[in-house]
Amino acid sequence: MLNKKAYLASRLACGLGNSLYGMVFIWWLQNQTKSSSIVGICNAIFSVTAALSIFYGPIIDRQSYKKVSIYSMLIQVILLFGLTYVILFSPYNYLLAIVIASVLSICDEFFSPADRAILSEAILNEDEMTKIISKVNIVDQLVNVGGTALSGALLVFLLSGQIMLVCSFLSLIGLIFLNIALRKIPDSANNLSSKKSQKGSVVASYVYSITSGYQYIRKNKFLRRYLWAGVLYSFAQPALMLVLPRVAQEAGNASLYGTFYIMILLGIILGAMIAGKMKARIKTIGLAWLLSSIPIGLMLLFKSNLIAFCILLFLFGPVTSIHNVLAESIIQTTTPDDYLARVFTTIRTTAYIGGPISSVLAGLLLDHTGSEVIILISSLLILIGGINILLIKDA
Repeated sequence: MLNKKAYLASRLACGLGNSLYGMVFIWWLQNQTKSSSIVGICNAIFSVTAALSIFYGPIIDRQSYKKVSIYSMLIQVILLFGLTYVILFSPYNYLLAIVIASVLSICDEFFSPADRAILSEAILNEDEMTKIISKVNIVDQLVNVGGTALSGALLVFLLSGQIMLVCSFLSLIGLIFLNIALRKIPDSANNLSSKKSQKGSVVASYVYSITSGYQYIRKNKFLRRYLWAGVLYSFAQPALMLVLPRVAQEAGNASLYGTFYIMILLGIILGAMIAGKMKARIKTIGLAWLLSSIPIGLMLLFKSNLIAFCILLFLFGPVTSIHNVLAESIIQTTTPDDYLARVFTTIRTTAYIGGPISSVLAGLLLDHTGSEVIILISSLLILIGGINILLIKDA
């Protein structure tokens, strides 16, 4: 039922637009306000909207995934054109721009889980699911690399508002392809609303829906351990991202920061290609998760050797991508359709829950102890997460 070529074309157009938008908007806000504090507040808002994903899940599960995907994308397109207008013709109204960007972020939190959940309605075969998730991840990371490189080049020749206009049209093209991709998929609503309406009032039903997503995860031996491994990772990943600019700064070469990021993305693309040919097994996920801690730990020995450091970042990408793709394949093929959005949003919330605390603590550690402590702690957290998944019985 799913038009895969149109679906991947939609991901490509929307992903490139979002990648450009993310880079250009922050650049414009920094230059417009001349305030890193305002930029920090804006980034914090984006993190909060992602961390609150658990509250969006019940709303998504009550609706048709197809309608949620299309309508949330439509609203994003409208908001992008509105944000472009503000940047071009009312550049000093940056508070309005932040408000629009915040609503955009919320819309994306509705779109992403619905867009992922709809795959379960269109694809029933486990091997086919793994392959399509692999292709989606490859496209996503390619546009991340392309968007990162392209945004820097475009900012040399174009104004921020002009690039935002390009982003808006890319999102519009993505919306058109999304409609084509989902045209043959039924848009009937899920049955969550009728089942849960018997539980009491609207508020009580909503609260029940939120907790029921977590309760479902608790009863599933894989999801339960995967969730807690994700919590550990939510503390490790932001800390590691603070290490990269510090290493580049110590080397006296700011361009290294972009190089580090691109090396990770290239590794993730390779991993997604490999994962598309693998069977989705829990032991494989746990092993890949555990192995991803090794390149991080080895950074302690090769921090001063920038070539080796880049190679380790690249090697971190494939194993990370493999466990991400295979885990999503298992979630898609084993979770009932009317729980999918709540499962995805609950996992997403835990994936961001440690970010604010980790970022603050990592910043303090970097200023007082150096990056070695952060690298060691992060590698241990990832290692424990992998062991946690490997210990699942009968996996």
